[in-house]
Amino acid sequence: MIFPKKIKIRDVTLRDGMQNEPVFVETEHKINKIKDLIDAGFDRVEVTSFVHPKWVPAMRDADLLGQNLPMVPGVEYEALVPNQRGLDRFLKSKIGNAVFFLSASTKHNEANLNKCTDESLKKIKSLVEKTKIEGRRVIGAISTAFVCPFSGHVPYSEVERIAGDLVTFGVDELGLGDTIGKAAPRQVYEYCSRLAEKFPDIPIGLHLHDTYGFGLANVMAGIQAGVHLVDVAQAGLGGCPYAPGAPGNVQASRVVEFLELQNIKTGLNLERLKQLDRSFSQLLRDTEALTKTLQG
Repeated sequence: MIFPKKIKIRDVTLRDGMQNEPVFVETEHKINKIKDLIDAGFDRVEVTSFVHPKWVPAMRDADLLGQNLPMVPGVEYEALVPNQRGLDRFLKSKIGNAVFFLSASTKHNEANLNKCTDESLKKIKSLVEKTKIEGRRVIGAISTAFVCPFSGHVPYSEVERIAGDLVTFGVDELGLGDTIGKAAPRQVYEYCSRLAEKFPDIPIGLHLHDTYGFGLANVMAGIQAGVHLVDVAQAGLGGCPYAPGAPGNVQASRVVEFLELQNIKTGLNLERLKQLDRSFSQLLRDTEALTKTLQG
């Protein structure tokens, strides 16, 4: 069994953790929280999504946030980029890593992006080329890589086919998403290990949800399969508006504590993460209370 000495952890609270919240967190609060995340040891932070604010109102400040990020040596910022318009906005920001995403399940892709998976692949090809020309890094993220909320089990062959196209396009990294948290550790291990063998020069990340309590087991299955990166969110926040039953991401403090018990280092301060669990939850409560006051 593979137990690496260290694993990279990426925080996705500002994007995936907040995209499904019913309230809007002001940009200044997000910037303060990014500083707190960096202080806790994170050097990769997914901060926003350049989607149309009509579809994800919580991300309506993507342009403002992307131009006012605290620039710290060694810290990489990332954002989801859905289309050409999103790419134009992304390239005006200080964010270095573009995440182009699609679903392994066509039914979920249609619900999320209004097109089939193969249509998304064609669009992504040109977006990757334009992004690389501008000197930015590219991550190819595959949602519903294990189980789809609409069509069930997703075959490995489809995941490998999509990953192969993304690698051919020139992505620097691949990401697999267990969007509704229904994957079992054996499936996670199989898919990740086969992809790592197929594409040995491409780092693989894992984005997990803890819907059924499989999160920590799937983290370990992925790490043992050769995954380089694991996504987490503070206080287990998160969810996908186009994936019924996807409540939250694996919780940062729980993941770090789980890994440290097995002598796997993350470079993160566990006590600071526990504080962040409370402070992020408090921020959302305060924002909700303020919103109700203003509306009432």
